[in-house]
Amino acid sequence: MRIILLLFLPFLVFSQSIKVDEKTQQKLGIKLYTVKQEEVKEKLTLPATVSEYAGLVAEVYSPVSGVIKKLYVKEGDRVKKGSPLALIYSPQVADLLTQIRNAEVRLKTAEETLKREEMLYKEEVIPYARYFSAKVEYEKAKGEYRALLLSLRSFGEVVGDSVLIRSPINGYVVEQKVFLGSGVDVSKEMFKIHGHEKLWVYAYALPEDATKVKKGTKGYVLWQNVRVPGYVDYISHEVDKNTKRVPIRLLVDNRQDLLRPGLMATVELELGKVSGFWLPAEAVSNVKGKDVVFVKTPEGFSVVEVKVLRREKDKVLVEGLKTGEQVAVSGVIFLKAQVEK
Repeated sequence: MRIILLLFLPFLVFSQSIKVDEKTQQKLGIKLYTVKQEEVKEKLTLPATVSEYAGLVAEVYSPVSGVIKKLYVKEGDRVKKGSPLALIYSPQVADLLTQIRNAEVRLKTAEETLKREEMLYKEEVIPYARYFSAKVEYEKAKGEYRALLLSLRSFGEVVGDSVLIRSPINGYVVEQKVFLGSGVDVSKEMFKIHGHEKLWVYAYALPEDATKVKKGTKGYVLWQNVRVPGYVDYISHEVDKNTKRVPIRLLVDNRQDLLRPGLMATVELELGKVSGFWLPAEAVSNVKGKDVVFVKTPEGFSVVEVKVLRREKDKVLVEGLKTGEQVAVSGVIFLKAQVEK
């Protein structure tokens, strides 16, 4: 008989009533919350790190072999798209310019010869073959001249016998690998520029939480009381062996330049809205391993066991209550103590 009583004792606890009159309730500071259907945004808060966005990383190479004649920037400088970075003297460009000048002279000579021969042919002073030969020479000189100009344009912006290198994007010079007088060629990286208008932020979720996230999910990076908006553009299919978490990547708008690569931050993802009985977290107490709330009755309070479905910061979603019931949200320490006696 004793064994049966012990088995049922835990359940009898939660049908217990606590007598508390209105005056005592006021002295204890017990406040009530009326149970009702609410819709609460479900959020997932995760640790995160800020990283470069690959779409805004530029590696700058020289289009020609040559020597750095002038530098306009240094490592750490902020640059705009089109800002000059360096001026490169190139013997290759100087030689090509000489060829172009010579080709220009030949073209002018061929053009003058063609005009003269055309006039003589029309006056029937010379045969057609001679006029045709002059025309061929002119077309040949023109083709050569145009080909040399195209070769020069392939080097980019030419200033005298040098090539001017400009920044291809807005950003910061994060690496400078050349100095005044440095030799360069097409295989040598000169600068690395990172644009920070957009950044990738990697958040790290537990596997069970990662299943709630989808590509396109909206989120925010929380940094120094500022919320930087973004959205999920990648979810890893693997669990990191070291952290036991799943990397989730957000692409964020950083036009205000608040975030920098390498920062440790917090990410808040919006997973949608959940409707149900949401109570203030302080309304739910744990008594002997069970989640309970204290429901107001005419005599005082009744201890009611509830099922906690979800927790969101200061809110708890529960089952086991009815609309209109009132539960204690402060002074519950006293009520809990009465149950645990």
